[in-house]
Amino acid sequence: MTKTSNLSKLKKFLPTILLIAVPAIVIILALIFWNKPSEQSYGDNIAEIDWSNATETTLNLEKTTKITSPGVYRLTGEISNGYLEINTSGAVKLILAGVNIANSTGPAIYVAEAKSLTVSTEEGTTNTLTDASTYQSWDEDVCGVLFSHDDLILEGSGTLIVNGNFEDGIVGKDDLKVSSGTIIINSKDDGLRGRDSVYIAGGNLTINSGGDAIKSNNTEEKGYILIDDGALSLSADDDGVHAESLLEINGGTIDVKKSYEGLEAAKISINGGTIKVVSSDDGLNAAGGNDSSSPNVMNYRTQSGDYSITINGGEIYVNSQGDGIDSNGLLYLNGGTVVVDGPSNSANGALDAETGVIYNGGTVIAVGASGMAVAPNNSSTKYSLSVFFTSTYSAKTTLSVKDSSGSVVLSHTSTRTFNHASLSSESFKEGETYTILINDSAYETVTLSDKTTTVGSGGMSTGSFPAQNGGQGGGAQGAQNDRFRR
Repeated sequence: MTKTSNLSKLKKFLPTILLIAVPAIVIILALIFWNKPSEQSYGDNIAEIDWSNATETTLNLEKTTKITSPGVYRLTGEISNGYLEINTSGAVKLILAGVNIANSTGPAIYVAEAKSLTVSTEEGTTNTLTDASTYQSWDEDVCGVLFSHDDLILEGSGTLIVNGNFEDGIVGKDDLKVSSGTIIINSKDDGLRGRDSVYIAGGNLTINSGGDAIKSNNTEEKGYILIDDGALSLSADDDGVHAESLLEINGGTIDVKKSYEGLEAAKISINGGTIKVVSSDDGLNAAGGNDSSSPNVMNYRTQSGDYSITINGGEIYVNSQGDGIDSNGLLYLNGGTVVVDGPSNSANGALDAETGVIYNGGTVIAVGASGMAVAPNNSSTKYSLSVFFTSTYSAKTTLSVKDSSGSVVLSHTSTRTFNHASLSSESFKEGETYTILINDSAYETVTLSDKTTTVGSGGMSTGSFPAQNGGQGGGAQGAQNDRFRR
């Protein structure tokens, strides 16, 4: 057979070969690449944009203005009854240099479409955005003073004041990132909301909200919040921080001055930072709890799920009328300092966990009512005391623990009444004798005979649940498994 004959046959069957081969190659590539685990980090959902070569356009605002081209815009001036609209296929950066926008019929800044919007406040300037108390002729989902259908980045060295008279203050329907700047939000409902995610890497935020102060509410895929740095002062009629899936805190200062529940998510992981929470219900809550009594009950999940709270580090103080720290799954205390002035109502406890409180490290002083007190899980790796007092002590009572040499191991002056205390310290050792003191008077002396030592009686029974997600043998590594890789 000649080469010409072979070539002719090849040409004849080539369409059939391609018809079979091309789909097969596509399927193989899909299996290789499409199923490959994503390595995108939790805080890098919004791509960084290099604006250094972009031409800056100056706009002096006087009336409703529409931006239709990507680029950098430096804004000055005032819109007394109107708004700024952005509708472009590319990224836009706004430099606010002393802007005042108020709209009597809708939002102040509206992003219909943009690859991403960066809002930067110029140093030394104060910028104010105010929306209407009712929106006229706007889509139903538009509900914020600064509203974006796409990614949103907040940065700068100046000040941004947002007055939300309708519902929310600042809304990003995709990912929302705060890098720097001073941001003050007063909102009728949620203050700062990123539907897919919220990432706070810095900045000074003061939020007063009628709903949640900071929120991510995507119930299908994302709905997580990461706080790496920044100074947050939050007052909310609902939650201080609410994430539908994961709330992770690695640093910064978070002061929840007022809330229904302070920090809430399906999973909470705290690795650092200084956190103070005041709440009328639970201080930290891994879903569930008394959400049926929430002022915005429809915002909460009701289905069962995998809930947990993991504390690996940081300084945490909770003052709560409900449960101090409440997990509808497991509560892991692996490190850091945790102080709770918990409830006086015996239907709640300073520490509460549906499937166990596990002590693996750190310092814990949690005082409150004894009725629902949960004894430590017997899979704990560190020693703890669960003390049921025979009397109820008033606020400003000092509870302390001394070792056999008279050195103070733990000490706390309560701001609420209590008749139970959960106590743990890295200094606790098996076989060592410790004295529990009330206002420097010895209450009882006890020898640690096991990982869990109970003084008195009452509360819930000791848990016996498997260690996982950061429990015994897991520690920080278990929490790392829950983390969106960075």
